[in-house]
Amino acid sequence: MEFDYALLADHAEVINGKLYLMGGGWDVRHAPQAPARAQFAVALGIRVAWEETNLPIALRLALEDDDGAELLRVDGQMQVGRPPQLPPGSSQLSATVVVMQVDLPRFGGYRVRATATGPGGAVIDKALPFRMVQAGQSPGAAAAPPGAV
Repeated sequence: MEFDYALLADHAEVINGKLYLMGGGWDVRHAPQAPARAQFAVALGIRVAWEETNLPIALRLALEDDDGAELLRVDGQMQVGRPPQLPPGSSQLSATVVVMQVDLPRFGGYRVRATATGPGGAVIDKALPFRMVQAGQSPGAAAAPPGAV
């Protein structure tokens, strides 16, 4: 089991095994002020090996700030079947989307940490870092403190 891809997007959905994505692949969010309400999608492609099919895989997505404080956690489970026409030994790609809606408390760095735990305890982990900056500023610029002129 491995992550084939992991992206942040404005909108994403999976239909008939295909990922449809809008505004994907970003690592900077702009907001007029903080705290700011954020809604975004996390799109994951998990490649599952032949021997891992038909078994439960635990999936966890956690949104953390730069200090590692958890702001939101989503736990779920997936299972990839083994279609009869699949050649023995073949892997399969499972596309998954999780929509997150959260208040980001301040400008600065965040990350979505995706963790999948497969059969036998095999673990894969992927961090998707991003920054929230004040609208009109470049991503590297520091946000002005409240009340600054």
